[in-house]
Amino acid sequence: MIPQESKLLSMLSNNDVTFFIPPYQRNYEWTEEQCKVFLKDIHNTHDININGGQSEHFLGTITYFQDETPFGQPNKLVLIDGQQRITTTMLFLVALRDIIDDEALKEFIDGKFLKNNNATSDNEYKIKLKQVETDWEAYRKIVLSEELENQEKDSAVYRNYSYFKNKLTEYKDKGNEIKTLIDKGIDKFSVITIELQPKKNEWENPQEIFESMNSLGKPLSLADLVRNYLLLGLDADTQTSYYNSYWLPIEKTLPGMVSDFVRDYMQGQKERSYPKAKENNYKELYSMFKDAFVGVSTKELLDSLSKLSKPYSWVVIGRNCGDDKIDELLSDLRKINVTTAYSFLMMLMEAWDNNDFSSEDIIEILKVFKIYCFRRRLLAITSAENKGFPMLSARILELKEAADKKQKMFEILVNQENNLRLPNDIEITRQLENMNFYNFRYCKFFLALVEEKLTKSRPDLDDKNLQIEHIMPQKLSDTWKEYLGNNYEEIHQENVILIGNLTLIRHNQELGQKPFDEKKDIYEYHAGLQIARTEITNQERWDAKAIKNRTKWIINYLLNEVLPIPDSMRKANNFTQKKENQLSFKSLQLINSDIRFIADPSIVAHVINDKEVEFEGKIWKLSPLTREIFTRKGTVNQSGAYRGAQYWEYDGMKLADVM
Repeated sequence: MIPQESKLLSMLSNNDVTFFIPPYQRNYEWTEEQCKVFLKDIHNTHDININGGQSEHFLGTITYFQDETPFGQPNKLVLIDGQQRITTTMLFLVALRDIIDDEALKEFIDGKFLKNNNATSDNEYKIKLKQVETDWEAYRKIVLSEELENQEKDSAVYRNYSYFKNKLTEYKDKGNEIKTLIDKGIDKFSVITIELQPKKNEWENPQEIFESMNSLGKPLSLADLVRNYLLLGLDADTQTSYYNSYWLPIEKTLPGMVSDFVRDYMQGQKERSYPKAKENNYKELYSMFKDAFVGVSTKELLDSLSKLSKPYSWVVIGRNCGDDKIDELLSDLRKINVTTAYSFLMMLMEAWDNNDFSSEDIIEILKVFKIYCFRRRLLAITSAENKGFPMLSARILELKEAADKKQKMFEILVNQENNLRLPNDIEITRQLENMNFYNFRYCKFFLALVEEKLTKSRPDLDDKNLQIEHIMPQKLSDTWKEYLGNNYEEIHQENVILIGNLTLIRHNQELGQKPFDEKKDIYEYHAGLQIARTEITNQERWDAKAIKNRTKWIINYLLNEVLPIPDSMRKANNFTQKKENQLSFKSLQLINSDIRFIADPSIVAHVINDKEVEFEGKIWKLSPLTREIFTRKGTVNQSGAYRGAQYWEYDGMKLADVM
């Protein structure tokens, strides 16, 4: 390594070098917040120096290594650390150039900092900072003062350039001298440059050094870490080839979602769950990724990731898969937020894309899975889905080989454990008979499903005129109180929020407290929906009896027409009864994971084998450890007996829900 202190602008003014951001680096991601800090540092430094003081600002370290270049072209310095800061500095200088009136100073900035006068041809070496591919066109056009496409204007490169240009224009319009921001401001910025020499010193490995560095900007995402891992160790030509052939198409297919995709790719390929990709666990997941695919070649992994990004985009983003009915079913699953099933659905859609299933097969399978998930949402059951749904990928082969795909999918789902059960008709009925359906987050959606089944046409949920209507109003008028009789308060309280008292209407007037006879006329002739007429307009009165009758009708309609299951499952316990100690840490794939004490998450135990954990250097089974912790806290129960899984969690999931 060769460290050296230098002024930022002196480093950037060298016409014998071109700075390259290699393809394994992340895109330019600084936001306006970071640009505000950068501009504030310039102004603070400027203000001290302009008033007779002496101030400099240290921008951090810039790490690079020198790559080979064609004869006659500037040296190629490949940035390992400092990409975001150097790009931001360049955008600031471009904005300065574009608002300065002095033509000589414009040309100086352009030729000294932005372009390479020593480059012998008009190619990528002509512009002093070569961006990664996704940012390159926007950056190139900004430097060359060319018109950008609308898509390019959505880039962080253009947004931050515009931010600097606007702020500098405001500064100039107030009568301030722009040139002094250079002389007394950014010209006083210093950096430490570190040149790696990997060919001379093998321990100066760019990949290892890159991974060990702490970024001064945004932390590296899971996508950044995996991309770097796959590309960094390759030679420059192979890096560029693989990036353009594999990784760039993934980023374009899944904009802003690559980290989530990588995690779901891991789940789909390994048929098990991994923690959700979040900023605080990117490095942990990255380590798991490397362990999961040890021995798999870079090309094989990139090819697999690239191929699976297409079915993932059908499932998660809603890109057209080529079959409208499949797209509609996937859209419905997105509407009820089954994100925990994305890895399974991705693998299922890949199998369809590979012609392992016909479109008719996939439609039947997705219909069953939709019924399963919708019934679970009615009961607000989501526990264990994050653990159980990824494991469904292991059952795709069974589905492929089954003669009756619909029946096989039902069989798979009713053989799940209790918390992953398919709710039967009895559970759904008991839930909906007294449920506050108006406050149910999917209220409008489920009422729309009833309308769709009645008429073969689903209302547009984004239609501003589509409303949830309380037939008996939420607030009773004197007319309604008289209409309901002496027990109006009790009748109202018990029935106003029931599903039988709710309907959809497509109307732009407030119906509110209108009498029932007036509402009936609107429902019949002006609501535009069958659900607003069925079991409503044929009623003489709208009281507790009518509401309960309509509640019963909607429940039966949901169970028999919208979400039907085989007759053998309608009243059965649709799950496999757990046997004591049937599941273990091994079967849940938690060995080498940390679990936390729910009452005090600072208490952590490390799972070391099928039945035991390590805590404070000792080996424990979970129940004795739980008793020990309660004893220390002075709150041990009278019997001293504990089922340990009730008191511990992993990744937000109580162990008792799955053990």
